[in-house]
Amino acid sequence: MNINTMCVIGAGTMGVGIAQVTVQAGMRVCLLDATEAAVAKGRHLLNTNLSGGIKRGKLTEERAATLQASIEWSLDYEVLRQVDWVIEAVFEDLAVKREVLGKAAALVPEGVPVATNTSTFVVKDLAAFFGRGEHFIGMHFFNPAPAMKLVEVVPTQETLPEVTAAAIELCERMGKTPKIAPDIPGFVVDRAYAALAAAAIEVWTLGGNAEAIDSSIEMGLGHRMGPLRTADLVGLDIMLAVQRSLYEQTGHPRFQVQPEFADMVESGKLGRKSGEGFYRYDE
Repeated sequence: MNINTMCVIGAGTMGVGIAQVTVQAGMRVCLLDATEAAVAKGRHLLNTNLSGGIKRGKLTEERAATLQASIEWSLDYEVLRQVDWVIEAVFEDLAVKREVLGKAAALVPEGVPVATNTSTFVVKDLAAFFGRGEHFIGMHFFNPAPAMKLVEVVPTQETLPEVTAAAIELCERMGKTPKIAPDIPGFVVDRAYAALAAAAIEVWTLGGNAEAIDSSIEMGLGHRMGPLRTADLVGLDIMLAVQRSLYEQTGHPRFQVQPEFADMVESGKLGRKSGEGFYRYDE
């Protein structure tokens, strides 16, 4: 399958990160969102990502400028008529994904695959919104997408083998390590991590110190980063959405959201990106 042009729907944290790794892999990419404000925020996120790459010595200023100029930004879904691959990366909200995938179904040419970056929803259910299950697949990137190597590739029973093979090849072209995951809520990583994070958050609500919780799990289980620090890195709003989604889909008490955690997120403490979460970040 010849993939040279991609559209990423959703100019948030994940969409911008996926677009960055796509253009770094030498493909043309368009970032599509619904409002000028979303696009402006996406441009700022990209600038932040590229500036960070320059500071860490991963990118030169010239390379960063080239990457920035290579990404097209659009508010018009008509761009979907001219691409070889689509990745949906909007917020983890079922109603939003239903609307976006419905719009995409009317414009994406027959035979062009659409992937969802969902972290929790069953891919088969999202494929029903698009209507062409044989050309629909899950490609779950991790945050921050430019740095994290793993991509969970999630075919459904309807996904054509050649689409799965193309998704794997696309991940490798981006410098990622694809792993096939089962089409269940949360797949592998988020299902396992959400359970651990929920337990750590419960200990925190019962009076545990965040640093002590993290360092104990790091030392006791051999983890490189504790679950609360990881949640701060991922974004506590995203973590809250993941927990709520998994609880709604499975009904399992291990995913039940602690009220104190929800209150913290709703107060604007989102982790690293807001400067405060379980930890404070002074940058």
